[in-house]
Amino acid sequence: MTSVKVKTLVVFYSLDGNTRSIAKTIQQKLDADILELRLKKPINPKSFFKYFWGGFQVISRSRPQLLPLDKDPRDYQLIFIGTPVWAGNYVSAFRTFLSSVEIKRKKIALFCCCGGQNGKTIDRLKKALPGNEFLGEMTFINPLKKDPKGSKEKVQLWAQDMMGKTKSS
Repeated sequence: MTSVKVKTLVVFYSLDGNTRSIAKTIQQKLDADILELRLKKPINPKSFFKYFWGGFQVISRSRPQLLPLDKDPRDYQLIFIGTPVWAGNYVSAFRTFLSSVEIKRKKIALFCCCGGQNGKTIDRLKKALPGNEFLGEMTFINPLKKDPKGSKEKVQLWAQDMMGKTKSS
């Protein structure tokens, strides 16, 4: 008996590379497709003001324009969604993304990367994604600085667990 592959997508935004690192680890572990949200007017990751601009976008609830998407999340059964935490919330790129693509009746796994606390990031993402089944969530604190090898192993185990929940539900 052959098992059916669950069509999986990892959607993420990353400025400093932490969220990108986690997303790529999931992609590789599960042989998933990947969709990086990119701003038409990107924030300079080397800028002193990057956190000010990012936090301002979140607080002002802005919807910055994104570059065209090369994957349609509606074509997938399992979607991992990853964001950095800015001002205790998910990044504005996701506000734009979620207002332009309706994601319903999907199995969702959420992750975020932060320097300390994740605020209400995960809860707010869940609220922005009604009509879906949430399989799990994970917060990574400074994964590139703190323990890159340990973070990678943690991500791989979590991704595998999320895939297992998809196949059993």
